[in-house]
Amino acid sequence: MADAAHPVSAAGRWRVGADVRQASRARRASNLAEGLALVVVVLTLLYVLIGNTPYNHAGPLDTDASADTISPVNRYIWLALFGLAAPLFWLKRSELVAALGRTWPVLLLFVWFAITTRFAIDPDASNRRLLLYALDLLICIAVSLGAPDGRRLHAAIAAACAIVTAIDVFSWIFLHKISMTDLGLAGIHSHKNLQGEAALFSAFTCGSFAFGRAGWGARAFWGGVALAASAVLVASLSKTSLGILAGVIVLTPLVLALLRSRLPVILGWLSLVVFALSAGLFGWMAFNDVQGRDPFAFIAQITFTERTDVWRFVWSQAVSHPWTGVGFGSFWDVDPAVQPSLQTDLWFAQPDAATNEAHNGYLDIFVTTGVIGLAGALFVLFRWIGKGIGLMRRSLIMPGYDRAQRAYAVYLGAFALMVFVHNFMESSYFTANAMYGVIILLIGVEIDRRAAETAAAAGSRS
Repeated sequence: MADAAHPVSAAGRWRVGADVRQASRARRASNLAEGLALVVVVLTLLYVLIGNTPYNHAGPLDTDASADTISPVNRYIWLALFGLAAPLFWLKRSELVAALGRTWPVLLLFVWFAITTRFAIDPDASNRRLLLYALDLLICIAVSLGAPDGRRLHAAIAAACAIVTAIDVFSWIFLHKISMTDLGLAGIHSHKNLQGEAALFSAFTCGSFAFGRAGWGARAFWGGVALAASAVLVASLSKTSLGILAGVIVLTPLVLALLRSRLPVILGWLSLVVFALSAGLFGWMAFNDVQGRDPFAFIAQITFTERTDVWRFVWSQAVSHPWTGVGFGSFWDVDPAVQPSLQTDLWFAQPDAATNEAHNGYLDIFVTTGVIGLAGALFVLFRWIGKGIGLMRRSLIMPGYDRAQRAYAVYLGAFALMVFVHNFMESSYFTANAMYGVIILLIGVEIDRRAAETAAAAGSRS
């Protein structure tokens, strides 16, 4: 009997050994993928935050990163970053289909963007920018696949922001002459508005990361980085970014306190806010009716730093191509012979006041991809915002979340809200190579992943 049992025992030991070796290989592949993903995200963010023209402040007064997409250097850098990220698709091939399934609204929207290139007024620019933006999306999906631990991904993003903040502070102090412009501190960036956006993102990222640290020393360090980024933001004189940072500081604690409450309490507060706004509007209209004045006359006096002139022009162009638009990325910085703004004598089309964005991301999406593209983009953003708020609430009220996980969940949800507000005054949402246009893809892909994982975990518990 002993001799008969011996072969079975040997086969069992071989199977156990094979399982151990397979698990060891899987762990090594997972560690390799995570390390590669973290390197890719740091390098990508450094390039996105700095750009390919460091300390070059001689561009248009209203310059934007999207203008740099015609640079062959920019193209090669994005191809190199994609080449570095591509192995992650193989290392995580078992999860790839699920990842693509989670991002189906974005993929469908990109299909529509590709369709609009067929109607583009500058097909070369449209196709080039769509290709670059598709590479951005693939890099973001690869990073999310390779970094399953959101806490480590948050740390990598914070590290990139800390490096950029250190460069900006050094430039401000020791390279003051080449870092300052007549409009404000631009630092290593090509324009003071880009400096403001980079500083806002760094302050927000490092501040949220600081709250996720367990030790006081780590909190003090990352809090110091966030304060340094805030100081750089103030020096940039970027009013939109300054206003958003102030709103984040004031509103985030209130939103988190509200999300900790029971659902009836949340609905009650939201109803109160709606009632207060409605009462204020009714009171204002009644007051002006008694005075015999137009209650909306003051709107004509608001220019938002002369943005309303640009908005009116872009709207007039959008309604003339309501369904297809003029092609993805094919309205600003295109062939001068066909660029709509350069066919006018408006102030923002002059060489000394060149404008290459509508200063409203939703108008830019409408004019380039039509009402279908705008509706799809809003659906994607509101979906991310809803899921992000859900992640924030679950991290606050559900057990099992540590401090770092809670900080990352809040970071994801709050950034989606921040992009929604930011695009009322600037254009970045679904804008190829725009700073926040790239970052929102990473944050959105991460929101989809974390929301799906949370839902699966809740289902398994049930």
